[in-house]
Amino acid sequence: MSSRSEALSSYKALIKALVRSSRRARIAQAAEDNKRQITLLTYKKINAVRQQAQEKDAKSKIKLIPQIGALTKKIESLKNQDPAKFKKFLFYGNVSQLREALLRDAQPETLIKRMEHIRDLAGFVQNQLEYEQLVERYNPGLNMSQNENVKRTAARVGLHVPEN
Repeated sequence: MSSRSEALSSYKALIKALVRSSRRARIAQAAEDNKRQITLLTYKKINAVRQQAQEKDAKSKIKLIPQIGALTKKIESLKNQDPAKFKKFLFYGNVSQLREALLRDAQPETLIKRMEHIRDLAGFVQNQLEYEQLVERYNPGLNMSQNENVKRTAARVGLHVPEN
């Protein structure tokens, strides 16, 4: 029974580590997807406004107003979304596949080795996340754009970069 509870705690630790390590990347991906959606909807809205301006008939112009309003609503709702608050990022998506892979051919002697391997995997994922956080914290220039890096370097020596 203790080996079962030990296996469960190792499994939970692995799932927890996987969720923590993938959460930041998933949030960044969702933010990028959100940006793309906003850009696409803005493009559609601009085209609808252009089409409305080109229409000569008042009835056709009026028919485009609800479409433009719906696009505006979608754009505003996407702008107000915060991917960091999505609850789906607090869970690991492929739990059943992972469970099946870990419990396949669960013989007592292989189960002990698997539990050790699961604990090692969980530790590795946690340590990798900590390493990434430390690199980001102590090397802030790695994630900066070229313009931001130039501005910060100029500010460090007391200069200001002119605006274009």
